[in-house]
Amino acid sequence: MMARNFDSRAGVTVLSLILLCLTISNNIVPVAEAIWLTIPNSGAKCVSEEIQNNVVVLADYYVLNEEHPEHHATVSVR
Repeated sequence: MMARNFDSRAGVTVLSLILLCLTISNNIVPVAEAIWLTIPNSGAKCVSEEIQNNVVVLADYYVLNEEHPEHHATVSVR
């Protein structure tokens, strides 16, 4: 009976530690869900961010024209 009770408490402890680790890791890594930029019709728009060494940044981007959403604009990204 005592061994069974110990196994049950050990399982709860392990699950609690896993939940704690997942919660902490989600708060450590910042995530941006969306960035809204107003881009001029011609010319350049410079957007910069300080990126630390050995950090890889991945992004998917979509260009929308609020006045003509049916038109698909093209943008050069460097």
